[in-house]
Amino acid sequence: MSTLDPHCTPIKYGIAANETYRQTRLTRSQKQKQHATDMLGRWIGPFSPKKFLTELMEITPEDLAKMPDKVKFVLPRGVNDKDPLEKFLYTAFAKTIDQYGLSPNMQFFISADTPNDVAYKPDAGLREIHRIPPTTPKKPRYKTRSATGASAEAPKPTPSAPRDFDWFHASLMVEFKRHTSDDPFHTKEYILKPENHPKNDLKNAIAFEKDSQAARETRGQLIIYATEMFAHQQRTHLFQLLVCGEDARFICWDHAGAIVSESFNYIKQPSLLAEFFWRHNHMSDEAKGWDPTARLAEKTDENVFREAIDTFRKKERRKLPKIEDTFSGNYPVYEMSVEDEERNMKLLVRRPVFKSTSAVGRATRGYVAVSQEQDHAVLFLKDTWRVNHHLLLTETEVYKLLEKYGVPHVPRLICGGDVKGSDGKAQTTRSEAWTTYQTLPVGYSILRVHTHHRIVQRVAYPIESANNSKEYVTAFCDVVTVIESAHETQPKILHRDISLGNVMLEDGLDEHGVPRALGLLCDWDHANAVAVIPGQEYKNQNYRSGTWAFMSIGMLKNPRKPQELLDDLEAMFWSMLYGALHRFDHTGRKFNMSIFTESRYDTLDDGTSVVVGGDLKSAFLADSAKLPNFKCKPFNRLISALAGALSRYYAAISDVVRAEKNALAADDTELDLDDEVIAARKALHDQHEQVSSPSFWREEMAKALAKNNWIDDALEESPYPVQNEDAETHRFEEYQRSTLSVSKDLDNAARKTPERQQQSGPMNRDMWPPAPAPALLPRPRTDTPSLSWSYDPFTVDSRPSTSMSKRSRDEFEAGPSNPEGYGQTKKFKSMPHRLFGPPIPLTFDGATDSQPTGDEQEEEEEEETNKRVTRSKGKRAFRSGKS
Repeated sequence: MSTLDPHCTPIKYGIAANETYRQTRLTRSQKQKQHATDMLGRWIGPFSPKKFLTELMEITPEDLAKMPDKVKFVLPRGVNDKDPLEKFLYTAFAKTIDQYGLSPNMQFFISADTPNDVAYKPDAGLREIHRIPPTTPKKPRYKTRSATGASAEAPKPTPSAPRDFDWFHASLMVEFKRHTSDDPFHTKEYILKPENHPKNDLKNAIAFEKDSQAARETRGQLIIYATEMFAHQQRTHLFQLLVCGEDARFICWDHAGAIVSESFNYIKQPSLLAEFFWRHNHMSDEAKGWDPTARLAEKTDENVFREAIDTFRKKERRKLPKIEDTFSGNYPVYEMSVEDEERNMKLLVRRPVFKSTSAVGRATRGYVAVSQEQDHAVLFLKDTWRVNHHLLLTETEVYKLLEKYGVPHVPRLICGGDVKGSDGKAQTTRSEAWTTYQTLPVGYSILRVHTHHRIVQRVAYPIESANNSKEYVTAFCDVVTVIESAHETQPKILHRDISLGNVMLEDGLDEHGVPRALGLLCDWDHANAVAVIPGQEYKNQNYRSGTWAFMSIGMLKNPRKPQELLDDLEAMFWSMLYGALHRFDHTGRKFNMSIFTESRYDTLDDGTSVVVGGDLKSAFLADSAKLPNFKCKPFNRLISALAGALSRYYAAISDVVRAEKNALAADDTELDLDDEVIAARKALHDQHEQVSSPSFWREEMAKALAKNNWIDDALEESPYPVQNEDAETHRFEEYQRSTLSVSKDLDNAARKTPERQQQSGPMNRDMWPPAPAPALLPRPRTDTPSLSWSYDPFTVDSRPSTSMSKRSRDEFEAGPSNPEGYGQTKKFKSMPHRLFGPPIPLTFDGATDSQPTGDEQEEEEEEETNKRVTRSKGKRAFRSGKS
C-alpha cells in the first residue's frame, strides 16, 4: 500500500495555505473533503474508551466518587428509520444530562435551535456557565444524586439556551449522526479481520479512516469544528464527542493530530458516556485545554485596548488591512503573556488579523496587540506551534542570530520564546506519543511534536499597501539583500518560506536619510541553518518547505531536492509576480492564475505518494508570449528579464537531460567524456551561477529602478477577484450526477475508466469521479508509463493527464479568457465545456477556422437543443423536489 510521505510534503501544502491564493472559494462539501485529505494519517486510534478517560481526562478520586450511578441513555424510537431527525438525538441527550446532573457546571446547548446564522457550528455541545455573559438569566438550582446518596446543589443546565451560538463559549462539541453506519472510522473488529489486510497479513497496516465520501465529509466536519474552536479560543487541546446512532467515540485534539477512542454502544454501556461528561465537568481549566497564559481581560482593559487601537489608526499613514475586524464582538479581549530570559510582557489581544485554516500543524495566528506597559504601544504578536526538533532553530533564535550579524530589513524582535504551562514546562502536543501505545495494525503519518511559541515585534504593513510598482520593486530589492545577508552568516540561513504574505513594508529612511518605504522579510519559523557550527548539529530539514503557490519549479517537481539559495530567490520572483498581477495595471488577456495552484499526485519508486507540480510554471517561462504586459514599462522589462533568466536555466536542465539520453542511446557509457554532455553541463553551470546569485537579481532591479519613466499604476481592485461558488448551481450539478438525468455525453463520460479515457482523449474535470485518498492511490500501470494522476487540491477531483491534444492543452493553459476573444461577440453560440478551456465558437458573422459547416453544424445544433431540453427538465424536477 502506498503511503503519503510526510518528509516529501511541504509544511504549507493543503487548505491552510492554498485557500489564501485560489481564485474561487471552496464549497462546504469541498472544504470538508480537503480537510479530510490533509488529516490522513493523523487520526490516532482506536483506543480503549476507559484508557482514554483515565489518561486524558484525569480528575480527583473524590470527584469521581460523586458521579451519579445507574445512568441510562435512551435511544429515541425509530432513530434508525427514515422518519425521525437528528434533533431527537439532541433532545434525548439533553434530557439525560439534565435528569442525572452529569454536567452541573455546564449548560447543554443545541446550536440548531439558535437563531443566528453561523457558517459552521456543531450540532450540540456544552458551554461553561461561568463563561456566559452576566446578561444571561440565572438558572434555578436543583439537587443531584451522588454515588454515596448525598445531595449536592448545582446550577441547572437547560437543554437549549435561548441565545445565539458563538464559538467562544463552547467548551465541548458534540456531533450527531443518525445511523451507526455513519461512523467515519473502522471498528476494532474490522481492523482485526485478516481479509481486510493486504495479502491477508495482519502485520500490514490499514488505514484507520474509512475511504467513502460520506466518511470523508463527516471527518471534514469534525476538523472544521476543531479549527474554529482553536481559532476563537486560547487553547492547547480540546475534546469532541461523536455519536452515530447508538454508538459513540471520544476524540481529543491538539495541533499534532486527534486521539480517537473505540466506538462503544452507549445504550448498553451508559457508564462510559456518563463518566465522559462527569470528568469533563470536573477537570481543571488547563486539563480541559484552556491556556493558562491567556486570561480574559477586565472591562477596563477592554477600554484601554480600544483607545490604543483607535489612536494608532489615526496616526498611521498606511492602512493596516482587517484592523477594523479586531473589534469583532464574537472575540473577547484576552491578556496574553510572552516571556524570555529578559522580560515578561503582558499584551491585550482580540480578534486575530490572520489565522490558520487548519486544526493541526503550526496553527499560526497574528494579532494586533496592545502592551500593558505604561506606553500602551501597539505591537504585533505572533502565536504559533513550532515543529520541535533538536536540529531546528526556533524563530526567536533565528531573529537573534540575524540581529547578531547585523542582517538588515528584518523585523526587530522585542520579546519571544516558548510558552510555558503552570508546571513551568513548555506547552507541547501529546498526540504523537499515543502512536507508541498502538497495538492494532493501523498505519499513521509520522507525527511531529509541536511546541507553543510566541514572538512580539513592531507592526509592519503588507506589501500590497505599496503605492506604486516602483515602491513595490524597491521593497523586493530589500528582500534580495536580506536573503544574501542571511546566507553570509555563520551558520548560513535559508528562509525556506518566501511568499507574498511574508514580505512587509515599514516607513523609514534610506542610507542617505531620505524617507522611503523599507522592505522587510518576516516569518522565519521555517528557516534553517545550512552549515554546522562546532559543538552544534544544525542541518537542513529532510523535507521541502514553503508555500505551494510560490515554491520554485525544482522543489515542486522533485520533493526530495535539497533546498538551496536559488529556491529562495525563485520563490521571491513568483511572489512578486503574483502580487503584481493583483495590484498593478496590465493589459492583454487575463493571466492564467492556475500556475500558482497546479498540483497532482505522483508515486515514487518505493510506492510513496507525493504531491508534485510546476508544469504550468515551466510552460509559462518557456513561452514569452504568456508574459503579462504591465503598463509601467520599467517594471514590465524587469519581469521579462527575470523570467528570461529562469527560463534559460530550466532550458539548460532540459538540454543536459537530452544530451545524456542521447549519449546513453549511442552506447556511450562514459558520459563525462561525451562532448555534447560536457557542453550542456557547462551551459547549465553558467546559468545556475547567474540565477543563484543575489547580485544578479539586485542588479536587474537596480537597473529598473534607475529609469525615470515609472508611473502610478496601482489598481483600486484586483482584476482577479475571488469568485464564490453558486450554491444552487452546485446542488443542481450534484443532483444531475446522482440521478443520471444529464445528457448522453456527460453520462457516458462519467462512466469511463482511466484506460478508456486514455484512448478517447480528455474530458471535463467535473465529469471525473472524486480522487482516491492519497494513501490509497494506485501505482502507475506498467503498460501505460505516461499515465499519472493529476490532482487539484481544491476540487478534490482527479483525471489522467495524458492524451491531451496540443490545442486542448493550450486552451487549458490559456484559462477562461483568451486572445481570440471567445464570448465577446454578441452573435455567439457555444458548446458545453467538453474539453478544458474556453467554449468552442459555432457561429460568427465572419468565417472562422473552427466554424462547422453543413451537416456537422446541423447535428451539433440539434444535439445542443436536446441537451438544453434535458437540463431544463432536470432543473425543474430538482426545484420541485422530484427525483
